[in-house]
Amino acid sequence: MQLKHLTLLAAANAVTAQSLAEVLAAQAETLSSLTTWLESQELVYNLLAGAEDVTLLAPSNNALQQLNSSPLANELLSNTEFLTAFLSYHVLNGTYFASNLTSSPVQVIPTLLDLQGYDNIAGGQKLIAQSVDGGVSFISGGGLKSTVQAANFNYTGGTIHIIDNILTIPANVSTTALSANLTALVGAVQQAGLVETLDTTPDLTIFAPTNDAFAAIGNLVSGLTIEQLTSILGYHVVPGAVVYSTDVTNGLTAKSLQGTDLNFRVVDGEVWVNSAKVIAADVLVANGVVHVIDGVLNPDNASAAPNPAAETQAPAFPGASSVGGGVPFTSGVVVPTPAATNTAGPGATPTEPVTAGQGKVAAVAGAALFGAGAVVLMGQM
Repeated sequence: MQLKHLTLLAAANAVTAQSLAEVLAAQAETLSSLTTWLESQELVYNLLAGAEDVTLLAPSNNALQQLNSSPLANELLSNTEFLTAFLSYHVLNGTYFASNLTSSPVQVIPTLLDLQGYDNIAGGQKLIAQSVDGGVSFISGGGLKSTVQAANFNYTGGTIHIIDNILTIPANVSTTALSANLTALVGAVQQAGLVETLDTTPDLTIFAPTNDAFAAIGNLVSGLTIEQLTSILGYHVVPGAVVYSTDVTNGLTAKSLQGTDLNFRVVDGEVWVNSAKVIAADVLVANGVVHVIDGVLNPDNASAAPNPAAETQAPAFPGASSVGGGVPFTSGVVVPTPAATNTAGPGATPTEPVTAGQGKVAAVAGAALFGAGAVVLMGQM
């Protein structure tokens, strides 16, 4: 969608603000399904109708029709708490007109989702807004993209933008990593006994090495003690701070869970953590954010620096090499089985259910980050 189109829509809708009910009724051809859902949730509807300074990201009838063909629909309609969380994630905490959303290539925007069991972030769960060629898209859980089709339908509490896909609540770290095929990381975390820590600790930033990154140090893995593995994994976590791509500047340092600083460099628009390059930024999870990197970080080599001109970087571990092309830590790790994918979001569900709200979240946030319908922010931290 071009900026000119969004601007024209803004002008067309710059009239005396109507009530939420009036605006939804006027857009019944596109939003009648959402209206039915909202009216079934009287508490959410009343809160939204009476709210001030909010933005409703309204899935179109087509988006909800595709959702209705998935198993998630029954869960939403039978679980009031989940439906409340789902709808709350479609409301931005603040009024964001089209001009606000196109003012920067990437923005991190807070939502009204702040419900135990569905998010564990101070100030509530976030969305990533992207502006490309004058169009606006939102990235939600599982890396799924929802594009604004029509903007600036103003009402007394704020404004409404119509989107072509539902937004998916971010799942926990384990579910998200499995869906992204980061099986070596999952296996390493399981072996170190850190699953619960990473899945439940609030406000984390996690740097997640790819399977290829773990394979590059394959010859060293068998010699690691649990304490050494725990130290290495802890060096990939920043506790108490959710560091999004928009927060990163050249020369930034951050204290890791392990205790040693991480060092950031920005070179020609690409972000490096020590000598590892960020290849997918701002992957939202229930308790923070994950950035996928192409190398395993070494707390004993914090001074490792990249050579941006090189096609690949040497491992941060002296003497490291791959072993027969194998990927360590993956034995016994169960990978989600893909289900029928549609543009409304559901792509894969875990083979084993996870606890609390995350089981429901995983049903829609399970699409692989590098698969169809997903977006990967390559080097755009």
